[in-house]
Amino acid sequence: MAFKKIFFISLLALLSCGQASESLQQVTGNANRVIAIGDIHSDINVMQQVFRLAGATNENNEWIGGELTIVQMGDLIGRSDDEREVLDFMFAIQAQAEQYGGKVFALIGNHEVMGGRVDNQAVGPNPFPAYQDISGLNLDDPRLQHLPPNQRPRGAALMPGGPYAVRIAEFPVVLNLGETIFVHGGVVPRWAEYGIDNINAEVSAWLRGDTPEPDSSQRVDDSDRVMWARHFSSRVDSRTCLMLEESLRILGAKRMVVAHTRHAEITSYCEGKIWATDVGMSRAYGGQIQILELIDDEVTGILSAK
Repeated sequence: MAFKKIFFISLLALLSCGQASESLQQVTGNANRVIAIGDIHSDINVMQQVFRLAGATNENNEWIGGELTIVQMGDLIGRSDDEREVLDFMFAIQAQAEQYGGKVFALIGNHEVMGGRVDNQAVGPNPFPAYQDISGLNLDDPRLQHLPPNQRPRGAALMPGGPYAVRIAEFPVVLNLGETIFVHGGVVPRWAEYGIDNINAEVSAWLRGDTPEPDSSQRVDDSDRVMWARHFSSRVDSRTCLMLEESLRILGAKRMVVAHTRHAEITSYCEGKIWATDVGMSRAYGGQIQILELIDDEVTGILSAK
């Protein structure tokens, strides 16, 4: 890894300090501090751990992060069973953070796209019961008829116009903070030229139920769409770095933070211009818990719970 100034902070060490809330509060309160969190995949325990590791919440899952900014990199759902808990936690912590001057962003990943398509593949063993008590779901919608009856409430909640899809529609697909681009898969040059505002607007309109699914979220073979692309997180070589340079030039940025492709640890490529943050933290994969820290728009550390 080209980046040398890496700090590993133990979650246990933070929580073992005399007053956990006070100890965590000392790490936060900086409006220019940003934490990037990779794929959660429906694991509520991991979700809560990483927010505590970031110094965003205390042991009661209450916001203590002050003006901290969190960017969750997409794929909140899929693979494990705590989907609704994870989504509800995200919506609640976003509201809490706003009250104290903080900000929590969640990006739209490919698993949120699959939810919008009423595609129940790549889910956990049984996330479906948690959706069954949501009132007002239209379980007779023709888009649900290919699903077994027990799976239809999930489909109705996540399909375009459904109550959870409408909330997810508020998430960006691509986020630009300072000179850093955050995106689940990656922004290759043609989509950089197309424009991240266009991509965000199109996907949001689709999930609200206003328009058909746009081309910008489709998966076609080895897709270059921003939720699906692996160009900057798998088999990265010199040609990839040249492609990245072109994307960053178009976007007026100096680095891109991505997820989507699992790594054993957070990994940088292209002389620190790419940071891959998916470490398979959920119980579906059993990877270690790590998050990426930026201060004043510079990568300053990898925080690890060990």
